[in-house]
Amino acid sequence: MLILKKSIFIITILLLIMMTFSTAAQNETEGVYGGRLNAALKMSAPHLDSDNSTDSQITAMMNHVYEGLFEFDENLQLQPHLAESYSVSDDGREYIVELRQDVMMHNGEKMDADDVLASFERWVNINGAGNLIKPYFDQAEKLDDYRIRFKFEEPYAPFLNIMASPVSNQKFVVRAKEIIDVFGDNVINRHVGTGPYQVKEWIPDQNLSLVRFEDYSPNQMEASFFAGKRTPYLDEIVLNFITDAQVRVSGVQTAQFHFAEEVSRDQYQLFEADANINTQIIYPDQMAVFVTNNGIAPFDNKYARKAMVYALDLEEMGFSMVGNPDFWRLEPSLHEEGNPWYAENVGEGIYNVYDPDKARELLEKADYDGTPLVILSGQDSQVERQGAIAIKDQLERIGIEVELQLFDRPTVVERRSELEGWNIHLSSFIKTVPDPQIHQGWTGTNKWITNWNSEESREMDAIFERMVREVDYDQRYQIVEEFYEKMWETVPYFNMLDYSRLHITRAELKNFEPAWQTFFWNTWLEE
Repeated sequence: MLILKKSIFIITILLLIMMTFSTAAQNETEGVYGGRLNAALKMSAPHLDSDNSTDSQITAMMNHVYEGLFEFDENLQLQPHLAESYSVSDDGREYIVELRQDVMMHNGEKMDADDVLASFERWVNINGAGNLIKPYFDQAEKLDDYRIRFKFEEPYAPFLNIMASPVSNQKFVVRAKEIIDVFGDNVINRHVGTGPYQVKEWIPDQNLSLVRFEDYSPNQMEASFFAGKRTPYLDEIVLNFITDAQVRVSGVQTAQFHFAEEVSRDQYQLFEADANINTQIIYPDQMAVFVTNNGIAPFDNKYARKAMVYALDLEEMGFSMVGNPDFWRLEPSLHEEGNPWYAENVGEGIYNVYDPDKARELLEKADYDGTPLVILSGQDSQVERQGAIAIKDQLERIGIEVELQLFDRPTVVERRSELEGWNIHLSSFIKTVPDPQIHQGWTGTNKWITNWNSEESREMDAIFERMVREVDYDQRYQIVEEFYEKMWETVPYFNMLDYSRLHITRAELKNFEPAWQTFFWNTWLEE
């Protein structure tokens, strides 16, 4: 009898041990629910309405709250998300999208075609990508509560790619119709979406607090970056706006923060040696773009714009802006190598050809009168701040008088929208874009912030007009090559270099995926 009791006791212990290991293994696979994540972001945002801003910070934060009909996976392949499926007519003029049913919104109502149509109408009217589509678009029709037909006047090849674009002020997301009915095209300050998290509190210049949406309806496809299943393991996500990079770092080192955005690459080896910290290198990631105000002198003349390319030592710029050469690379193409729209040898003969004498010659040809050039840039980002300082230094070396204006991000976004008051702007953009047509929002007559309006800009418009109709990849690629050729002939703006940001996370933050926009679904905390 004693032997039997001992045997039962041993078996019980073994079962408990097996259950413990099984639970641990399950947790490692499925994640652990609970906890509050504190993240340190490098800058604030003026509001949370991505349709009404070109600020990528808004898009990244609100990806937790709003979702698209389509999302991109880690391979930049388009996947249905709030859409169940879709079909395209043979002539390319009609898209029928079937919606997922039983998707709950943060107001307790189910998402249906009315929400999507209201969101789409607003997006077409005020969003940058919506404005790209608008000239070709006919109408959106509700076929029933869960089917919508999008009709175009003529074929529009990049429609779905642009709807899912991760680029700021381009992505289409579904908002509750009741909210759109209240705010219309004005900035929304009450947010109702379908995402895994909902807004708890927004304190401008301090933080954004998001809490788990308990009735969230996840897509059941395999999780892959923005596509597939999003699981809200965390009870709460607090996105703190910490402009000082070292404060962000110290916060992670002391466990005040679980995540710090864009920290100094010079400290990379230090982070690697810390068992409590994981380094997160983003690639492909960002490109640093040199933008000129082409609506006023001197950059209303293409020779003055070309002069800026020859005036800059881009290798020196890389060390000034980023530092460690492992984190940056010279690249004139607007698509990274490996992207199907990548083009070799673009900008040949002008890109990374440092020639101050040529720059002076071109400025003289442009009749530049020596008026000081105003550089407008952000002080919140090391890349933008240091880049602006380096541009000023290099231009002054060749005798150009420069006035440097550094502001916080919201102020920069406001001032760069004006025609007057600035000549040069340095800005960072997501490198990873899925379709070349997305650049139509930046390039052409009165597009984005360049104020470009000339015979040259209209020639660029014509190139994009052909690109938008062409569905054959090989033929379309040839048009993309024309776009690059025209771009480097006229230089409305140019990519100085590509760079990778360095984020850091606490070791207890599990399953974090470093992506071009930071997200915290499918992640959990193990204390």
